Amino acid sequence: MTVTNVSPSSPMYEALALERLANLAIDKLNWSEAARLLLESLAIRKTADGANAPGYALTLDRLAEVYINQGKLAEAMEVLSQALPILETAYYPSHGSVASVLEHQGDCFVSLGQFADAEPIFKRAAEIYIASVTLENRMTLRCMYKVAKVCISLGKASDAKAVLLKALKYVDTPLGPVAEWHYQLALAAMQLQEFVEARGLLQVAAADFKQRSNYARVADCSQSLAEICRSASENAEADEWIRQSVLYGLKAVKSPYPNDIFLATLLRA
Repeated sequence: MTVTNVSPSSPMYEALALERLANLAIDKLNWSEAARLLLESLAIRKTADGANAPGYALTLDRLAEVYINQGKLAEAMEVLSQALPILETAYYPSHGSVASVLEHQGDCFVSLGQFADAEPIFKRAAEIYIASVTLENRMTLRCMYKVAKVCISLGKASDAKAVLLKALKYVDTPLGPVAEWHYQLALAAMQLQEFVEARGLLQVAAADFKQRSNYARVADCSQSLAEICRSASENAEADEWIRQSVLYGLKAVKSPYPNDIFLATLLRA
């Protein structure tokens, strides 16, 4: 439903207009304004369409995304807990919109450091995405990336590696986030003490990150390479990687890089 196919006299016309303004506020990272507009829209939707309507739940999910960016995790979890059963009932438990709510729930748990709680939620979301929009879709890949990161945080390196390798061919493109995949694979390899593999992955990733001016990740790769060298008693080389890590860490402060790993991809959206 869009503003163009709703009568201006309908309450939903105002709700949709408010949501469009909220999207513009989100684009400008004006989270407080976006939250205000979405709350206004929800009040209208609740009266006009009911609190069990899919559109109401989807707007709740959008509000949760705003709350997450504001660091209001309790508020986000509350609206997500409302949205999930509505969408599961209005559609079905494996509907694509359910995956979005689940992914945002997982994001909340990660922000709270509750990785064990996030893991099954991200996995369920990824399975839904794969079934509904295919494996190469960026929503699927983003969720699989989150699964892998959570597994690494839980020390489940083999699981993380399997997830990353399953999706690797879909990001290994000139504009894909293959460098980030290589970096995460390297972290998994380090946990598995596969240091030769990890060293190679980190060196390739660092070169790619440097080319894209993602200096924070160059610093991360350099730090990990220093750890590998130190464990092999290659102290002079370790010192050089530490120097590189500090250098690029300072460059990252002056030239920050966006967090979106799909910033420059042409993967199917």
